Amino acid sequence: MSPRAAWRLERLGLPRVYDYVPGKMDWLSFGLPREGTATLAGDVLRTDVPRCQLDERMGDIAARLAEGDVAVCIAVVHDDIVMGTVAADAVDRTADARVEDVMLFGATTVRPSEDLAALTDRMRRADVETIVVTRSDARLLGLLVRADAEARLDGR
Repeated sequence: MSPRAAWRLERLGLPRVYDYVPGKMDWLSFGLPREGTATLAGDVLRTDVPRCQLDERMGDIAARLAEGDVAVCIAVVHDDIVMGTVAADAVDRTADARVEDVMLFGATTVRPSEDLAALTDRMRRADVETIVVTRSDARLLGLLVRADAEARLDGR
């Protein structure tokens, strides 16, 4: 419907009209500004999450994992494209291994446009503590921690 709306706005005399062809869900997947009262995953995600490169040694990322309160490092390549995740408990067992050799390849990701209540419920039922949040082009936005989401939904 956006092409028709853009055409109508032009006919009404607006001088600069744009039709965002990818659509509203793509816009929201990039975490771009929006209006409304819905609470989405992007409203609660942590952006300061540990990142690691595929060729790094597990022992080298131990300090990054120890600094925070999340037990996962996001394995990324150039431009923060998510390749997988590494659990903190893998560091002790495989200090000399490369990230690429021990990571969980193709980790589950969600978009920041996910409804927070529905996503949190799915995480609770699946006993998942964290989930990676990416844009539609696979670039990392952050990590949603279930405890943060539950606190937000409870008004804390």
